[in-house]
Amino acid sequence: MGTAATAELTTDGVLTDMKRAADWQLEHPSDHPITDWTQAPYFLGLLQLHQVSGETKYLEAVKDFGQRVDYEPGKLVLHPDDHAVMQAWLGLYEMDRDLAKLKPTIQRFDQIKAKLLGKPAVSDSGGTFTFSWCDTLFMSPPVWAHLSEITGDDRFLEWSDREWWTCTDILYDPQHCLYYRDRRFFDHRSEGGHKVFWSRGNGWVIGGLVHVLDYLPADHPSREKYLGLYHDMMHALVKLQNKDGLWRTSLLDPDGKVGEASGTAFFVYGMAWGLNRGLLEKDIFQPALEKGWQALEGCIQQDGMLGFVQRIGDRPDAAGPPSTEVYGTGALLLAGSEIVRGLDPSKARPDLASFEGVKLPDRFLRETPRVVVRYVPERMDDFAFENDKVAFRAYGPALRSGPEDGGIDAWLKRVPYPVLDKWYLEDVTQLTEYQTAEASKRAEWGAKTYHADQGEGYDAYKVGDTRGCGGIALWIDGKPANLETWASFKILEDGPDQGVFELSYENPLPDGRVARETKRVTIVMGRHLIDCVSSFTIDGRPGVFEVAIGLKHQTAEADFIASPATGRFALWETLDDLGLGTGVVVDPAQVVTTTAQGAGEDVQSLVIAKTDDQGRIAWSTGFGWEGQGGIKTKQDWIDYLRDAR
Repeated sequence: MGTAATAELTTDGVLTDMKRAADWQLEHPSDHPITDWTQAPYFLGLLQLHQVSGETKYLEAVKDFGQRVDYEPGKLVLHPDDHAVMQAWLGLYEMDRDLAKLKPTIQRFDQIKAKLLGKPAVSDSGGTFTFSWCDTLFMSPPVWAHLSEITGDDRFLEWSDREWWTCTDILYDPQHCLYYRDRRFFDHRSEGGHKVFWSRGNGWVIGGLVHVLDYLPADHPSREKYLGLYHDMMHALVKLQNKDGLWRTSLLDPDGKVGEASGTAFFVYGMAWGLNRGLLEKDIFQPALEKGWQALEGCIQQDGMLGFVQRIGDRPDAAGPPSTEVYGTGALLLAGSEIVRGLDPSKARPDLASFEGVKLPDRFLRETPRVVVRYVPERMDDFAFENDKVAFRAYGPALRSGPEDGGIDAWLKRVPYPVLDKWYLEDVTQLTEYQTAEASKRAEWGAKTYHADQGEGYDAYKVGDTRGCGGIALWIDGKPANLETWASFKILEDGPDQGVFELSYENPLPDGRVARETKRVTIVMGRHLIDCVSSFTIDGRPGVFEVAIGLKHQTAEADFIASPATGRFALWETLDDLGLGTGVVVDPAQVVTTTAQGAGEDVQSLVIAKTDDQGRIAWSTGFGWEGQGGIKTKQDWIDYLRDAR
């Protein structure tokens, strides 16, 4: 395969290629069972070839397949692979309204619901993770979206919608806008050192996504999310196309030697689908589509067999000229049919959802950005809070016996939508499930924890018994007195644009008395900093103290930039190859001095300040992380703190 040269596509040319591949496949039927997942794209492709060509032999072939199995799905009730062919049977039902083609699909749904009865949700999208590998988003959701459209019964789509977003909660990487194949691949890396995102798996996601959108009501509450997901995936994929027109089996290694036809065909299908509906920019996607189709033409062997199709597997692997599979032929037919519709609008399908006047969202948001403030009893009494830029937690009573105390932990988030509930739920349920499973099951599954970045960010910040990111402690005898974890909390305001809460601390002093602190924290949308006001009392009276507000160094190369005259204090360092700035803003009139304490990995820079005569001190603290996108350099961070209110 050389570099693909763009040339004008024609209806006759595309149809000729499609028929060559379809006719070869009809003459060389797959050995897989008719109800096997591998057959589903092929049957759907034949139906679409019939629609754009008018040739009945392709329709008759699908009818014959369906009759031979009485329009039944595969035998495994919950297994999405055994749902896939129902898409074709529903397509046949739409042509003649023969209930024999419809009833087995409705019966299968009832069996699924019975099997899942009482099974708990595993993400805050509410699903059971029945769709537990990314390919399943083609296998099952389009069945239920189409069935809801046919019957007018929302139950089918409601269940499928929850399961789609649960799969996305767990397997989607928002940084790269691609899906992991399954949980085992979170920690896998390619030979080039990149995360492993499988071409064919993501191709099937694209196929499932456009099929769901074909049947989704215009007023469905998730439609904007599906459209945003489509936007982000297509814009990510167009950048990963190889110069020869084919996508590589490991998508983040686009310079690999051998391209793969089935993933490429699904991506071309997704592009043609979006161009035909006015959803994609023609100047970006039309050349990629044309180059991709011409590359697929080059994969069709002289006898009509589609080569360069990776065989059945679950990860990137080689694909050469003699390598073929029936699903590759199906993906080619789907792509070609949509290209023909773009060339000849008379072939368009008016029975599908309309996208007239629809504009894609600028990005995929799994949830509307908002401030979240909450107590987390299920995770060691954390008190957690976030906005669209930053996330934090303060340690609670359950950790009082450990090294943790009044320091503030920072969670580095890439995305503007809330992650706290999602990350905690994944950590508490999936990680616990992983840790308690048998060793063989652990090897099969892999674990997802918020200490690893799967595209939304992660908790890489180390606090221990330091002040962390802008925590405060009394400064006594030349050192910070470790304030214990919070003793009580009060939520005063909880979003969506602002959160306000109080944390109360009780700490013994060297003279036997108890210093009490009430810390009021305000977090507002759009800011990298939170505002803190602490009030100290002793025996019910204001306690005038010197205090230490700290910034914990995460690396030995951390650079502390102090400006006591302006009350701006910045720390800049590189953590896991990305810049991280933390900082404190305080009234310069209350600043006493700065110092650093600790050694090795426990160094913290401290701003020593004095409370007013009412025992109060106000400051702002927070962070900017290059992975989040807004703050990219040390100067960016210094400028941000300089301009902070």
